Parts: sequence; C-alpha cells; structure tokens
Amino acid sequence: MTPDQARDKVAKLRAHAASVDGTPEAALFYAKANELAATHGLPLTEHQQPAAETPRPHRARPNGPQQSNAATQSAPTTARRTTTLTSTATKTKPARPAGDTTLSKAFTPRTRAAFNRNSEPGAQIDGYIVAIEEEPDLDYRTRAPKLDADGNERMVPILIVQTDGTTKPYGQGLRKVWVRTGIADALIGACMDAGATRTVVGGKVRIRYEGLGEPPAPNFSAPKLYTAIYEPPVGQEAC
Repeated sequence: MTPDQARDKVAKLRAHAASVDGTPEAALFYAKANELAATHGLPLTEHQQPAAETPRPHRARPNGPQQSNAATQSAPTTARRTTTLTSTATKTKPARPAGDTTLSKAFTPRTRAAFNRNSEPGAQIDGYIVAIEEEPDLDYRTRAPKLDADGNERMVPILIVQTDGTTKPYGQGLRKVWVRTGIADALIGACMDAGATRTVVGGKVRIRYEGLGEPPAPNFSAPKLYTAIYEPPVGQEAC
C-alpha cells in the first residue's frame, strides 16, 4: 500500500468512526485507523471512549432487551437479493370435454394374460368366452411380427374369457388366451371332442397348463403342454 493509499484509508476509517460516534464500533474504527497510521508514519488521532462503552469480548447471555439492541446495532447489514420463483407444481391445464379415445380407454375391460412364463403346472382358467379378437403374431425373441408366405403379417386369435362365473364382457375376471402352439392343439382336440368346428362367443372353456414336454430337437426349447375342455353354446354348428 502506498502512502497516499494509506492516507485515504485512514481518512475513511476516521470518517466511519465519526459517523457512529458514541458506539462501540467508533472505538474500533479509530483503533484501526491509528494502527494503519502508525504503520505508515501518519499522525495519530486521540479518541476518548467512555469506559462503559469500551468494546468487550462477546459472551453468551440470556435473551433480553439490551442484548437484542446491541445485536441490532452490531450486526452488519447486507443487501438481500429477492427473486420471484414461479412454481409449476400447482398449475393445471384447463379442463376440456373428454374425447372418444379417452373414454374408450377408460371403459375398455381390463384383461390379464391367462398364462405367462411364470405359470406353474396345474394353473388353469375356467369360464365363458365373451369375445374373440386378433392381433399380429410376434416372434418370441425379437418381438418382430411373423410373416406368412406372401409377406403379410400373421395374425393370432385371442380368446377373452370371463372367469368369474358369468358371461358379462367386463369385470375383474377377464383373462386373455393367445390361441397358438400348445393351447391351439388343446382347443382343437376339445372342439373335436365336443362335436364343434371351432370355439365361439358364448362357449364355455377350461384350459389347464400341464407342464413341459420333450424338446423336438437337442437345441430346441421344451414345448408347453395344455389340456382343454370345451362346451359349445346351444345351436353351434357341429363338425
């Protein structure tokens, strides 16, 4: 620090001390100014501070009016930055009339797969066929649609079976059965035993998973075996 910079700093410190004269802070400013002045050979300033106002080390005291006043005077004031935050958590889009797609999803019966890879031997479903649908048949490993000889997507029929003992096409008892491989073989035999050409809506079906069979070749997976019983509705065409 140059002598001129020291002189300016001392003047500022003394000006701060004069602005808060009569407070403990004034003595601190005068002491700092004199210390800096002595270092750079500048004139010192004598300051008479009442004994009662001599700065003392801070000690913890019970909360009271005097302590709160001193804390208010000694606490430095800093400018606070205020920001305006807009919360999006409570914002909602205005309501609008429901479309056909939304209604159709809301009222579509919830169905679960009748059998899956975790099904144990002995698992079965028993109920009435309330719908027959179809969807593209997907490869088990690649999940790509299977194609026929003409390059078209191969479709697989799906039975929607109500297992709660009624024939209603809705409710918690709906199960989905993909008619392929072992299930298809079991249903074909069940229809032949019942004298029917195929399963139809209104027929009653029982399908049971029996377990795994023998693999057709060393590197092939073991086929899943099923048995089925089918009761056609009254008036269904016989074989």
